Amino acid sequence: MKRIYFLAMICIAFVSCNNDDQSTESNSLVKEEVKVLEFTSEEKMEEKIDEITAMKSGNEKIAMDNFNKSEALKGFNVNIKKTNESDIKKQNEAILSSLKVYHGLILSSIYELRRQLNFTSIQSIADEINSLSVIDFDKSKSLKETYQNLLKKDPITGLVTTIFDGRTSNVLNVNGKVLINGQKLDYAQYSSIPNETGRYIGDEATIGGEAVNQNGYAAFYHAGREIHRNDLGVKFFRYYTQLTTVAVLQVSPYVVATPSTFIVDPVSAAGFALSNTNTIGDYAFTQPFISGSGDSFVRDSGGKKNNAYVPVGGRLKATFTSTIGGVYKEISCDFSYTEQ
Repeated sequence: MKRIYFLAMICIAFVSCNNDDQSTESNSLVKEEVKVLEFTSEEKMEEKIDEITAMKSGNEKIAMDNFNKSEALKGFNVNIKKTNESDIKKQNEAILSSLKVYHGLILSSIYELRRQLNFTSIQSIADEINSLSVIDFDKSKSLKETYQNLLKKDPITGLVTTIFDGRTSNVLNVNGKVLINGQKLDYAQYSSIPNETGRYIGDEATIGGEAVNQNGYAAFYHAGREIHRNDLGVKFFRYYTQLTTVAVLQVSPYVVATPSTFIVDPVSAAGFALSNTNTIGDYAFTQPFISGSGDSFVRDSGGKKNNAYVPVGGRLKATFTSTIGGVYKEISCDFSYTEQ
């Protein structure tokens, strides 16, 4: 009984502190002037993006380690491959309860990154909304409405993303702006339609869909190209693949990003060609789908290419596992796909 009481007090303290943290962060943007990052070149901006993503990854790893400790205190082994014997309703309650803890820790990592950088990006707003959706739906909805012009709902996963690519959005402020050589670039003006007015246009020519969905656990795949411009204004491309996992709940918000282990067979790759009329397997090059663990997605981007290729097909053979709230989930897929 003493152990149960002690754990209960820890959970109450955690939720209370986390709510205070959220309240402080929500008010901070209202009180202070919105900061704009400034760079001397596109290359310097890319270096800063690398720095920010590394810091973000480190903070999220700490959050994941703390989550695993929290699960262990409740008697759950995150590495166990056996589901507890409770009925489906109790399993769903256990999953939701643990996901609230996980996303509370992710929220803390988001706010910590803002403090470290003294900067709030539009990407961190999207991340905040996705985590708040399972903890405080009203706050999540309010943020979504405030920044609706720069956000969108991913049509495949159902999660909130920015209208920009996931990398560049880390240096764009909450108005979608950044300074390069003293010039204020408003990416919102050209994020969707390629033209000659801006350096980053966005992801385009994407392909993706549901890889597998079973028993309240789903995985999705994406492949596509990112459009960039170098410091001379010359357009170039990077090609990427991404895998994402979510918990499919019976209650709002219904879809919640969930940490997983991605076990991807080396045969898995997305194929790109100059035209989508190419036959299956007739690719100019391929970009692999990759393995990973501890996050809700894994993404792999290739090097610079000058030609605009399109994703025309590929193959995905993978297993996705997750243990949340003592409930072990495992789903697998093995299929080939073509441009839709």
